[in-house]
Amino acid sequence: MKDFVFRNDTRLFFCNDIRETVTTVAKGQKVMFVYGGGSVKHNGCHHDVVTALMDAGVEFVEYGGSSREFQKIEEGISFAKSNEVTMVIGAGGASVMESAKLIAFGVCHADNLWDYLKGKSPYGLDRLRLALIPTYPSSGSENGLGAVSVDSRNGDYGTAYGIAADYAILCPKYSLTLDREMTAYTGLVTLVQLSASILGDKNRMSYDAGVSYIKNVLEAIKELQINPDNLDARGIIMMGASLSTSSRLGIGKEEGYAYNIYELEFIPEQLFGSSYRRSLTSIFPHFLRIMGRHHENDIRKYFLDVFRFDSSVEESSRKLVELFSSFGVPMFYDGEINREQVKAVPCMSELGDDEVFEMITALVRK
Repeated sequence: MKDFVFRNDTRLFFCNDIRETVTTVAKGQKVMFVYGGGSVKHNGCHHDVVTALMDAGVEFVEYGGSSREFQKIEEGISFAKSNEVTMVIGAGGASVMESAKLIAFGVCHADNLWDYLKGKSPYGLDRLRLALIPTYPSSGSENGLGAVSVDSRNGDYGTAYGIAADYAILCPKYSLTLDREMTAYTGLVTLVQLSASILGDKNRMSYDAGVSYIKNVLEAIKELQINPDNLDARGIIMMGASLSTSSRLGIGKEEGYAYNIYELEFIPEQLFGSSYRRSLTSIFPHFLRIMGRHHENDIRKYFLDVFRFDSSVEESSRKLVELFSSFGVPMFYDGEINREQVKAVPCMSELGDDEVFEMITALVRK
């Protein structure tokens, strides 16, 4: 068995009512409550956080409209400094949670924050206390180390890898306001991220655990198609998302080829103006099909163990497209693309240019 390390950076709370937990973790702090648009108010999270802080007499300020845009993160850092906050609470999807990470870290490292987004390690360095509340479960950012930012002023982007929250507070009821398609995406993105964690894992214990997580998430997706108010099913997806970024999966990986998907999914985002959730979900079956040419045994085993697809990688990939489509999410894009457009999108992948182009053209509706 190869060497491995379990991380325990983030204390995870699973709550049906978050108010007592928010009060506990924020006691004695001056809080900056970071969120995005109006969804955090629509789903009740904003009310619960604000009520908890006010009832406990915790001083706080609000910073809405946050996103992965580096300019907004810089503004958030300045806002945090001017208000002398000591803790950040971020609530929302991946974009908001990762902006909260970068704000909490950037208060202590504002002068060279972009260096950390371009590869310098932030792990273990000073930052403000940080709690994250996912209201759109799928990214697992609340329990992971990654934080992505995009600077639209110059078209650049980067990922700081090594910023962990002190607390992750999971509450399934906040996803009840998502419509049918968005609910399906929470499960499918979680399924893909869990899959990236276990593909190529040679440790039987962590691999089998990951397969179990994926199967439970898949059943939860099916259940929510019938009964969208099922909080147990929503809770399974929420837990699966957090587990997808934990150190408890993939501990026997000898090659990281499965993580190439996070580079490749950026291409449809750029070419088609796609969201992360749609891009990651739509490209996944084609990623498996082409990656199967290099890692056939791993991919075939995955298809059999998770979906009971006992056929060629090509046929299993086609079946996966059909399965994802059955949940009501679009798997293809309209338009035309050429090689020059694909090559122009920055992408670090072990696949060749021809294979990447083949993968992307497979996404275009015929």
